[in-house]
Amino acid sequence: MATKAKFSLVFPVSSAIFLVMLLQFASTILAADDKVVIKETKMTVYLHDYAGGPNATFLPMVGFPGKLWSLTQFGTLFVSNDLITQGPELTSPMLGRGQGIYMPMSLDGVNAYVSFSLVFTNKAYNGSTIQVQGNSNQLLAVSEYGVVSGTGKFRYASGYITFETLSFDPSTFYSLIRANVSVRHD
Repeated sequence: MATKAKFSLVFPVSSAIFLVMLLQFASTILAADDKVVIKETKMTVYLHDYAGGPNATFLPMVGFPGKLWSLTQFGTLFVSNDLITQGPELTSPMLGRGQGIYMPMSLDGVNAYVSFSLVFTNKAYNGSTIQVQGNSNQLLAVSEYGVVSGTGKFRYASGYITFETLSFDPSTFYSLIRANVSVRHD
């Protein structure tokens, strides 16, 4: 006795409908992604750092007992709250503050870890931040760190920042630091 195979159109038709719906959904997602524009911002700002005196903006907070708390002493934690300006002069328009922590992380004091925020208060970027983090050789003329995030106009920021000390006055403990920022963001 021969058995006839029954062929049903239900499975192929339902699969075809599902496939069409899936393709429509995917095209909607792709169309939405086309509307996302990644911006790139490059800027140069100047940090005014006072490591001593009555108006200090960069100070050691904690270190190992019995050790000198210095920029090259492993484990010494520094905090900063530096003025950020548009140009190198102290009278240049204020953009915000550079706030964060700094710690020599290698036993020889060469590498330093930074977790730092550029907190903008100027009209163009008021309330926005750029978050900097990383470990770099602090003895190089130019140190580079990663930009890991941002808020406000720099939401979802990623990129890099370089710091370069342009001048240091030992009588006032004042350093002028140029920061070159390159970020991609929403």
